[in-house]
Amino acid sequence: MYRYLDRAIRRLDEPEQFLLVVMRTWVGAARAGRCCCHALHAGFAGRGIAEALPDFNMMMVTLDQDGFGHIRFGAAGSARVTDDEARMLALFAVAREGPIARLKRVAAGLVVEGAVARLAQSADFVATALGAGTTTGNATGTGADRS
Repeated sequence: MYRYLDRAIRRLDEPEQFLLVVMRTWVGAARAGRCCCHALHAGFAGRGIAEALPDFNMMMVTLDQDGFGHIRFGAAGSARVTDDEARMLALFAVAREGPIARLKRVAAGLVVEGAVARLAQSADFVATALGAGTTTGNATGTGADRS
């Protein structure tokens, strides 16, 4: 977690930037009462990982409904990683690097016991898809080029 805490977003690796943007986009869509999957589809499809979108959505719903307390995400244009965003990026790092038991331990710090396996499985699938997907997309998560 500490490798991400309060870091400038531009200093993150591109897959981490993508994850941060899609997490923020999901939260913004949910708060506005819009379909989160629709808001994220172009970004996931642009990376060649559209099949991971349902698992990403499940992961975010699990955090929303079964998380410990209120998880805070930065606004869409925020330049720095928040504490809770750092915890989520650490979850994905463990999903990419470590065994499932370690991933479940990290997930257990984010959600209630009955949701740990669901969160870990969803994060694992998204991280695996992200590692195997294309990197030709952009970090906005929307599929639009914002340069």
